[in-house]
Parts: sequence; C-alpha cells; structure tokens
Amino acid sequence: MNIEFNNPHALWLALLIPVYLFLSRRRVTTAAIRYPSVRNLKRLPRSFRQRCRVLLPALRTAALLLLVIVLARPLRRIETRELPSQGIGIALLVDRSGSMGDPNNKLPYNGKLELRFTIARDVLKRFVEGDGKELKGRPNDLIGLCTFATYPQMDYPFSLDHAALVEVTKTMAAEKPFLDAYGNPTDNIDEAAPMTDERGRPLVDAWGRRVPRTNPMQFTALKSAIEYTARRLALLEDDLKRPGAGARAYNLKSKVMLLLTDGEPTVADARQAPEYPDEDTIKLLTNAGIKVYFIQILSHERYRERPDGTVEVIVPRQGNLFAQMQARMQADQEAALANRAIEEARKLARRTGGEHFLATTGDELRKIYSRIDEMERSDVGGRTVFSHEERYGPYLAAALVLLAAESVLAMTWLRRAP
Repeated sequence: MNIEFNNPHALWLALLIPVYLFLSRRRVTTAAIRYPSVRNLKRLPRSFRQRCRVLLPALRTAALLLLVIVLARPLRRIETRELPSQGIGIALLVDRSGSMGDPNNKLPYNGKLELRFTIARDVLKRFVEGDGKELKGRPNDLIGLCTFATYPQMDYPFSLDHAALVEVTKTMAAEKPFLDAYGNPTDNIDEAAPMTDERGRPLVDAWGRRVPRTNPMQFTALKSAIEYTARRLALLEDDLKRPGAGARAYNLKSKVMLLLTDGEPTVADARQAPEYPDEDTIKLLTNAGIKVYFIQILSHERYRERPDGTVEVIVPRQGNLFAQMQARMQADQEAALANRAIEEARKLARRTGGEHFLATTGDELRKIYSRIDEMERSDVGGRTVFSHEERYGPYLAAALVLLAAESVLAMTWLRRAP
C-alpha cells in the first residue's frame, strides 16, 4: 500500500502532545474531602492497580497521536494507466496446417530443434510482449490473432490486452495430418485409417504402402485466410470510428498484417490449381490500406536460398543413377512450386507496401520479426493517472476505541478517590 498524507503539516501537532501531558500532570485539583494529613498514607506500598494507572496517560497519548494522523488525512494512491489513444492495428496471421507441426521437419532454434509451429508461437509471444533484447514489445497497438489451415478463424479479437493474447498463443496447435478409424485427427501415421476405393479396398502407393486417410482440415487455404483477415482489419477501423466512442476513441496510424506460412497453398480453386492470392485479394488489401509483411519459413535441410532470392531443393545422394535422376526430377518440381509461392508472396507484399521475408531457421525468423518491429513503431505512450482512496477510517476508529478504553478504566478498575 502506497500511503501518503493530504495534510502533512498537521503532523506537527504531535509535538504538542508532550506539552499537554506535562501540563495535565501539573494541574492542581481540589479534593472533595479534606484530610488533615496524608503523610503516613504515602509510606504505604503501591498496589498493582495503582501501578497500572500509568495505562491511562499511555492510552490518551496513543489516541491523540492517532487523531493527529487522522487530521493529516492518510490516503492510498492508486495508479491507473489510461489506454493509449493512437497506435497500429496489427493482425497476426499464422499458418496452422499439418506441415507446420510435422515432427520430421524441425528447425534449429535457440540451440535445439523445434517444430515450426512451436517456434512460431514463441516468436509471436516475444513480438507482442518484448524480450528485452531484439524485440521491444507492442504495448500501444491493437493486436488480433488469426490462424488458418483449410479454413481461417479468429483466435483472439483486436485488443490492447496483450497478456490474454499471449495466453491464447500457448493453447494454439497445428492441425493433425491424419484421421484414425473413428474419424478423429491424429499425427501418428500408424494409427491412421487407410484410404479406400469405391469397393472399400485400401489404396496403396507405388511401393505397396497403404495410403493413410488425410485430415481434410489440415490443408493451406492462403487466399481465403488473407481475405478473411483483411476484412477483420477493415471492420476494426469502422468499429473505432463508430458514434459514441468519444474521448476514448482509438486512432489507427496504420494497418498491418503479419503473415507467417510454411509454403505454398494446398487448397485448389475451380481449375484444380493451388489458389494463390489474386488481383481481387490485392485490391481488397490496398483499398483498406493494409500493409502485408509476408514471411515464409522453409526447412533448412530441404531448401537452399540462391543469390537471386529463389530457392533450390537439396537432393541427397542416392544409391544409383536412376534413383538420383528420379530424386532430381522430384526436387525440380518441388522447387518450381516453392519458387512460384515465393514469387506470388513477393508480389502481394510489394503491391501492398509491405515486404517479403524468407527464413530457414527459427533464429532467422526471430530476426525477421525484430526487423518488422523496428519498421512499424508506434511510440505513443499512454498518460498515467493517479487516484486516491481515503484511509483515515482505521486510525479514527482506533483512536475512539483507545479513548473509550481510557474512560471506562478511569471510572471503574483504575478509578481514583479523591
């Protein structure tokens, strides 16, 4: 409790208490009954009750001290910080498709291998709260959290309550890639039910292995996720401008979308091709004034970045020439898809005024968020307001109790005659 006094000069009255006690002892009183002499009575030993009469001036002194404190008006100061009135609207859009939680595709982060989705959660927490090193935190910004796989969803609405947002990030999880025999998601391929044909027979691949049943919720719908989040950001600005907001209205300096994904979209459009963000998506973003920072996190063991910004697939050595050629063909096809995704991401970021980033380790991803944190700052501090609560009540009550105790004792057990 932070106690202070509204009238601290009243405490000087405590210096008058010793004067009052001195004068009260020298006060001449006239007895109701006159005795010829009390010389012999003074030689008698003092009783326990007489010795306890010292309690009466002690109680009076304590009560007077408490009354002086009451006159000084003790207060408890309550610090309240007003919400900032200006900042950036930031939409954190995170890919939670099955590949983000693939245990066979971990990345180095802080000296150990971690799942990509685990890395994403930790970096988002540091970005929002700050880590005291590279990331400063975003205390003045309205931040919302969206995740997407086959369908996007709003995990946390735009708010300045970042502590609650961090708690939500701890509960996020990537979609599991398979379905078991009961239709429940699982990440264990041995528990996955097999795909079947029209006759109910299990399907097998070219090597004779059964094809597991995939979870239809674990794919990557990139286009719909971007459009969903863009509409949320646009609605946020409209909501802040609604009538009745008054002095508590929040002014958005800018609107930013931080998109983190691990590759190309896997949800097909009407042409059965991967559904990339198109001109309609870019128009929706530019009309709403939303800047997109597009971050792609790829495997450092699978992809290598070229000087021109494209990537190539790393092909391990095979046992024979035929296997090597087949692996190279598959790698070229995979690289073509990855470079197409990078090209589309760069176009989207460039057209909206943002930037594209490519990370192959968790440490690189943290540095990317640190760079974005430096580029998009809103150092508009909120005002600190102090309110006070009167705290003289306990002191006044204690003083009254002490005065009552003194009066009762003086009239009963510690009474004096004459």
